[in-house]
Order: sequence, then structure tokens, then C-alpha cells
Amino acid sequence: MTLDFLAGLKVLDLGQGISAPFCAKMFADLGAQVIKVEPPGGDAARKMGPFPDDVPDSEKSGIFLALNTNKRGITLNLETETGREILLQLVQQADLLLENFTPSYLPGLGLNFQIFQESNPNLVLTSVTPFGQTGPWANYQASNLVICNLSGHSREHPGPVDDLESQPPLQLAAHQAEFIAGLAAATASILALNRRRVQGVGCHVDVSGMESLAMLPQTTLAEFSLNQIVKGRGKQEYGRQSLLALLPCRDGYVGISPRQQDQWERMVELMDRPDWASDPRFATRDSRLENWSDLEPLLAAWTRDLGKEDIYRICQSVRIPSFPMNTAADLFQSAQFTARSFFTKTDHPVAGKQSYPGWPFHLGSGKQVDLSPAPLLGQDNQEVLGEVGLGLSDQQLLSLGAGDVL
Repeated sequence: MTLDFLAGLKVLDLGQGISAPFCAKMFADLGAQVIKVEPPGGDAARKMGPFPDDVPDSEKSGIFLALNTNKRGITLNLETETGREILLQLVQQADLLLENFTPSYLPGLGLNFQIFQESNPNLVLTSVTPFGQTGPWANYQASNLVICNLSGHSREHPGPVDDLESQPPLQLAAHQAEFIAGLAAATASILALNRRRVQGVGCHVDVSGMESLAMLPQTTLAEFSLNQIVKGRGKQEYGRQSLLALLPCRDGYVGISPRQQDQWERMVELMDRPDWASDPRFATRDSRLENWSDLEPLLAAWTRDLGKEDIYRICQSVRIPSFPMNTAADLFQSAQFTARSFFTKTDHPVAGKQSYPGWPFHLGSGKQVDLSPAPLLGQDNQEVLGEVGLGLSDQQLLSLGAGDVL
């Protein structure tokens, strides 16, 4: 069964890459009718990997396929007058328009919010950009790397390190800045649609990727706001805060954090009371914090020959905080994810069978997200723009294709 929370809602997705398409995917998976509008050359995400066997193919991009499930797809060249006219006809039927161009791009084509409202006063337009629609950086472009650093997030990654000089901060992996901006856009769009339901008017939602990411490090921001202190990244300093050890094991890494004295005593029992455990340097919490750099390699000597899942289960059984550092392969094999049917499979006509992450919640109705595969480039031109859509004839569609409009 397909989730139908947003059934009847009509969404136009002009997004490129990740942020706006991810927002649109959430609407599509929850039952909205989403039309993905791509330029004739396709969404930029079609050129992003991963690809099967690392061979680029616009119909086999892993990121594009994952971000565009449950959508219909058309092509439309907005840089032509006819393309813009067709878009405005589609806008007349839409509830929500999503885009992530630089703030100057659509207005430069004569497509600002006022023009869209003339076609549809009830329209909600959500714009997702790196820095928002206003401010000195508004028209700057930015990648995940740029946003991660400017938002202050990269400074925390990797976390505790041995040598601050040789191990500089890193960006968040896997395009997290764009995905988080997409989540913020979905939340804001739902709020705007509810406002429209109450007040009867649409609005322009302005989402900043940098601000979306800057919301997350609340602890570090609060610490600076209260005490004007910037937390360090050295292992000694991190150890003083949490007694968290990230340790090598047989099949990767595991985290262990015996913070309290009783947890430490149980940890010593698990390790069969090694001789060094009676060392006065490790007798109390304060002394362990003080000598953390000496303690960590001793813990690693215990974990090195064990499996991370075994260590996790052993520590959990005696109430010691612990976690395996999972890889993508681990997630696909996770018994917890399997029990909750987290991954959903779909069969794409070109890319074949794939598994995609589902939704992180279950509902009393028992309904789950069903996924239809991402559209082929221009797959639904006939249906959306033809006689059952905007009423364009086959001959008109052929002419538009020949004229670089589709």
C-alpha cells in the first residue's frame, strides 16, 4: 500500500542536484503528485555518481535514481519563451513549486514570484539556495564542502584527533548539507501549505542551506554564547569531556564510553582484569581523564581482535555505552533495519533492481512507502503535456522537441 497523506497535492520540481529534488521526493513518497521538470539535457544529478561499474550513464546515476522515486518526469527548456509559457500553464495547476537555482536565475528569465502568483495566487514557491535569497552572499554558488565549512560544522569532523596540525577538519560526508537543506525545505513547505489552508494565500519560502546546517551544532553554539569558548578537537580534550574511545577492531571500529565508575569497573571485568587496570593512573574517573592518552591504546589492545558487533553486544549487556561504526554494507545487513523493513526495492527499466532507504517512522495504519522508479529523461512528456495534460497534440509535441523546447 502507498502512503496517501499528501494525496491530491500537486508539486512541480524544478530542482537540480540534491536539495530541492530531495524535498520533492519526500512529497512524492507521501502521496503528492510530483512532476519533475528537467532541462532537455537532464538534471545535473544524472551526471553524478555512483554508476554501475563506474561507467557514466544518465539513466543509471545512483543519486538521481534515489532522489526521484515516485515522480513523473518531463523536459522543458525554460530559456525559451515557449518553455516559460508552458511552465506557467503547469503552475496554474500546482500547489507547490520547488527550485534551487541561484536567486537571480529565474527572475532573469522573467519568472519571479509575482509572475507565478499572477498565474496562481495560491501557489507556494519554495526556493532552496546555499545562502538564502538575501544578504551579500545570496547569488554565490556553493558545494557541500563550502556550506559545511561556512556553517561551522566541518570544524567538528573528524572529532577527537591525535595531531591537530596533521589532521585538519573535514567536510561532512555524503552531501549532508544538501540533504539537510532539503529536509528544512520540506518542513517549511508543509508549514506554508498549512498557512495557505488557513489564510487562503500562497507565499515564497526562502530556505538557506548554510542556516539549515548551522542550526545543528547547538551545543557548541551555546557554549560560545554562554562562555565565549570554542571547544578543541584534540583527543585529550575530547576525552576529558566524555571518556569516549573510538577503537580499532577486527572488522572496523567501535566506540566505547565507560563514563561512570561503575561502568568502568564492569569494563575491567569484561577485559578479564588486565594487570594495567590496577594502575593508579586509571583508578578514578578524574585520573583516567588525566591519563586518557595512555589509556586509549590499552583499550585498543583488547578490541583489536574482536568483532565490532560482538563488542557492542557485550558492552550493551552490562550497560556500558557502546556502538559499532557501521559501513554501508553493515546497514544493508542490519537485523534491526530488516525487522523494520527500512529498505525498499524498486525495478528501474534501465538501471534494474535497486534498494533505497525508506522512511524513519511507522504508522498505526501499517502502510509503508511504495516506490516507483525514477523517470527516464522526458518519460512523461506525452502524458503531462499531451492531450491528457495541457492539451498539446502529438504534432505540437514533435515541433517543441525539434525546437529545443523539450
